[in-house]
Amino acid sequence: MLRQKILRKIYFTTLIVFILFILSSFTLNKNISNIKVEYQTNLSSIYLLDDNNYLLEVNIVVKENIMDSIPIIINNLKWGNRHYSGLKGIIPNDTKINNMSLEDGILSIDFNSELLNVNKNLEEKVIESIVYSLLKFKEIKGVKITIDGKALLTLPQTQISLDSILTKDFGINKQVDIQTMNNIQKVTLYYYEIKDQNHYYVPITKYLNSSDDKVKIIIDNLGNNYLSSTNLMSYLNDKIKIDNYEIKNNTVTLSFNNIVDLTSEKILEEVIYTLANSILDSTDFQKVVFTMDDHLLSIKTK
Repeated sequence: MLRQKILRKIYFTTLIVFILFILSSFTLNKNISNIKVEYQTNLSSIYLLDDNNYLLEVNIVVKENIMDSIPIIINNLKWGNRHYSGLKGIIPNDTKINNMSLEDGILSIDFNSELLNVNKNLEEKVIESIVYSLLKFKEIKGVKITIDGKALLTLPQTQISLDSILTKDFGINKQVDIQTMNNIQKVTLYYYEIKDQNHYYVPITKYLNSSDDKVKIIIDNLGNNYLSSTNLMSYLNDKIKIDNYEIKNNTVTLSFNNIVDLTSEKILEEVIYTLANSILDSTDFQKVVFTMDDHLLSIKTK
């Protein structure tokens, strides 16, 4: 009798433990299924060369720390970078960073002499690709380039003069379309090119004659939709237009007409990106505001 009671007690105790285990497992699994795993990827842009001698913008993965990211940027700009179909790096593979520092927004970067061991027609584009790629980091306001400790103030083959501190004012993919020395304006216009069904942003620094303000020049040029004699296109077209714009307190406000095309988030993102970057790269304005029917769409700042 006593033995049966003991066995019965053991049985019920084991049953209770088993039930509690099942319940706890269910709760644990439920909690695990509700846990969201987030992956943080740091992206930045670099400029690679296409077959038409244009520098195109592509995204790469970088480090969280900016000084750890700069060698990654430079390595991805080298000739050996063939990760993107139809695009290639422009810097010689033997290029090395001797040292670098960042102080008050100015990146000082010292290369070995291999940096400019390129064809004459690519010499200026090497500087363009480096400057525009590095200035994608908001912490960098200007780039000071030296070669083995000596300031690079003149390109050796083309004899093009360089400022001691380079900014986007240096330009990229330069084109000259002037008929007179009067009213010469410089603007950087963001177009796009399609390669292997991928869209790539292509900034073009254009020198032209105009007495208009730069915002109007940018809107008019991008509104042409297609850059003559090239395969570059604009996201602005006959259906996507700017009704008007206002300049006030260092801010440009652009108003779209009410169009169905802008209901697409992708189209809206691309139109805003090209317009905002064209204005911010070409002028001293600090902010671009986009509206449609008096409704705020987006705000972009330098």
